Amino acid sequence: MQNFLRRLPSLSYRTSFLWKISLFIVGVGIVVGQLFHWIGIAGNLADAYGTTIEWQSDTATGDFSEDPFTTYLDEIAAESSGIKFDSSWDARINDSRFSEEEKTIARLLVVSLQQGSTPSAELERIAESSAPPKFSNYALGLYWLTRGLGYDAAAAFERESKLHDSQAAIDRTIGIYSLKQDFDELVRLMDQPGFEELANNSYLHMRKALLQSDWLGLVYWILVNQYATAHWPMVLIAMITGIAWFAFLIHAVDLWKARNQLLICALAVLLGAMSTTGTLFAVVIQEDLWGFTEKPDLIGGLIYCVAGIGLREELIKLLFFIPLLPFLLKQKNHVFALIVAGCVGLGFAAEENISYFGSSAALAGPGRFLTANFLHISATALCGYSLYRAISTRWKELDYFLSTFLMVVLAHGLYDAFIIVPALMEYSIISMIIYILLCYQMFNVFESIRPHTHKKISLSFVFSVALSVVLATSLGWAMSIFGMEGFRSIGADLAGLGIIVIMFFRVINEPLIEN
Repeated sequence: MQNFLRRLPSLSYRTSFLWKISLFIVGVGIVVGQLFHWIGIAGNLADAYGTTIEWQSDTATGDFSEDPFTTYLDEIAAESSGIKFDSSWDARINDSRFSEEEKTIARLLVVSLQQGSTPSAELERIAESSAPPKFSNYALGLYWLTRGLGYDAAAAFERESKLHDSQAAIDRTIGIYSLKQDFDELVRLMDQPGFEELANNSYLHMRKALLQSDWLGLVYWILVNQYATAHWPMVLIAMITGIAWFAFLIHAVDLWKARNQLLICALAVLLGAMSTTGTLFAVVIQEDLWGFTEKPDLIGGLIYCVAGIGLREELIKLLFFIPLLPFLLKQKNHVFALIVAGCVGLGFAAEENISYFGSSAALAGPGRFLTANFLHISATALCGYSLYRAISTRWKELDYFLSTFLMVVLAHGLYDAFIIVPALMEYSIISMIIYILLCYQMFNVFESIRPHTHKKISLSFVFSVALSVVLATSLGWAMSIFGMEGFRSIGADLAGLGIIVIMFFRVINEPLIEN
């Protein structure tokens, strides 16, 4: 081991060694992941993930209750397209084991479904009477549901749930409003008897706080909602990804022994992670309060991506960078200011990774490591450094800050637009071009201000190890759950990332030895 450590400085500049160490790390991840899969140590993936709201289908099908009669009504509604009320249906209902009152309701539902545009007058009369019999409003709700009138159906189901404490009707009511994303109605139901399950939904508490202008409560419930579905494997993988980039940034400016500066960089990462909560607060204000939401058309989509996503994320990350400016201005170290600003972006990306990894079972790990993670690092580094320069020169370079900030906001917005705006998705390659140009700009600034000294351990080596550790972790986790299918899922996306890897080696620009 001592001999290896002595040779490491020279080996770190050899391309053959970089390939070998990378393949070794990835190989270890694959082997460990496959072993875990064979012995079942990863457990059942279904146990690790869940949803906060049960999104029910806006149809009449589905098993909502163990009550035999509501299940029977569900079956009638599910067969509504082929129902003809004839003697066969009458016989089927007569032969059922239900009470005479229940059989009457079943017949009225069949008649209503056959009539088409309106329910049976008798069904409406008994359902809307002062003392409606049990299941009458449930049957009326099923009729409206088969006709696509969700709100009418929800009103009938809610009435059934209040009068007869029907769990099936409660589930139907929640399902309809959930599917329609009518959170105001769900908030209204939160405090009503029978709907106590909604009180466990942190997103609805957010909506309630917003409706009541309870800003502190809104921040609290944003935090709760932010981590409500976070699972420790995804948190761990996100931390590994963040540590990998942190090591790269620290090594880029040789801060390993500078304890005070390391502390400031770590604080910057923490502030960046906290900025995600600020961003979510802005999302709630923009989208839920102001109605400024993503639009499917080209112009609306572009405006949302630039003025929504790009502006709010870059502005809020910059706001969380500002508390560090007094320390940076005292240090008077340009390259350190750039790296600290980049660490704020890293903190934002690392925290954001938790939800992205959760939704993809960490299959997005390598891709986000190479793209979205460094996008946030570069964007925040450029904005933060330009602000540092503007203040350190007593606003003589204000134009540099404004032009840089606007350029980054536009680049960030367009990067997202070519990924999510339907009219631009077929040109998604432009997102990669924008990303590469932003990375080049970041490294150009870095090269212009950093001291040009020879590194004992190459930056290329640190990048290779960092990328390999993230890839090994993602592959190992995916294979521990899915086996070789997990390997194929990640491997299929790696080919497209090759050009990004080449770009990083080019911008690192170290004299590597080709052997």
